[in-house]
Amino acid sequence: MKSYGDAFSRYGPHVLLLAVVAAMSCANQLLLKAGVSQGGPIAISFEGLMVLIRRIFTTPLILVGYALGGLTNLVWLTALSRFEISFAAPVMSSLYFVFLLAASALFLGESVGPNRWIGTLLIVAGMFLVGQK
Repeated sequence: MKSYGDAFSRYGPHVLLLAVVAAMSCANQLLLKAGVSQGGPIAISFEGLMVLIRRIFTTPLILVGYALGGLTNLVWLTALSRFEISFAAPVMSSLYFVFLLAASALFLGESVGPNRWIGTLLIVAGMFLVGQK
């Protein structure tokens, strides 16, 4: 098994592409959350499903979020063409967790206490350990 140190030195500046994917994924989730939250909670029922479908097609933030999600997948495919997935997925996911935690507090006003930060950092450390020998 290769270590991340080896992979980071081999991939060099292309690792920035993984940060771009993580940032785009984060922005995608923020747009979807902001859009779906505009109308309040959705019931888990057939009527709730109809409300959700209507909300998807009538809420600009959700539509932009889905468009960004599609673009994000194209950039992710570009990244996968350059990296081993066993390296790319954990690195991108680690960055995504950190970006999303910070952005949810900054842009959505969510409460992010020390336990969430500690838990996120433990996940990040675990993902980096996966690639170590």
